[in-house]
Amino acid sequence: MRNGSKRETIIETAATMADEKGFANITMKELADELGIKSPSLYKHFSGGLDELNKEIMLYGWRSLDSKITKAVIGKAKDDAVIALCNAYRRFVSEHKGLYEAMQWYNMYLSDEHLQASEGAVDIMFRALSSYDLTEEQKVHTVRMIRAFLQGFSTIEAHGAYGNPVSLDDTFDFALKTILNGIADMQGGASR
Repeated sequence: MRNGSKRETIIETAATMADEKGFANITMKELADELGIKSPSLYKHFSGGLDELNKEIMLYGWRSLDSKITKAVIGKAKDDAVIALCNAYRRFVSEHKGLYEAMQWYNMYLSDEHLQASEGAVDIMFRALSSYDLTEEQKVHTVRMIRAFLQGFSTIEAHGAYGNPVSLDDTFDFALKTILNGIADMQGGASR
């Protein structure tokens, strides 16, 4: 097995472990045990230890999310694209709570690699809005609003922090319809 593919296998295994037991609970020893190797062997691939591994898990998460939401919006436009994107994002977080946790603790401006990892998802959001008659500034505001909604809703949901018995699916749909109504109200808003 090539060194690069072994490194990818380690990252994927660590991401799976993050989903199963929580991102903060991953140790190099437990990861080595899961892989059936000795802990020092991990340092051949991650000389920076757990810090380097955590960064790679974060980057892997952003690339995975980018892939999922890209697939969701292919062939869709306007409301259909936004709905598909938002549902794919929520589904990703639901299926990858530990990995998503890793993705939240990063500084996107730390390096070009960090910035590029999260820019993919943001770029897809901009492309999903391209069919609407919005100014560039309105698109920026809308992408920020969608990101805040998705990150906030998904983080709270992943931590089980919504205690009211009202359906979370209904709340998600309500918020999404509110966003889409706001976009509809801005159509042709270049002169507003």
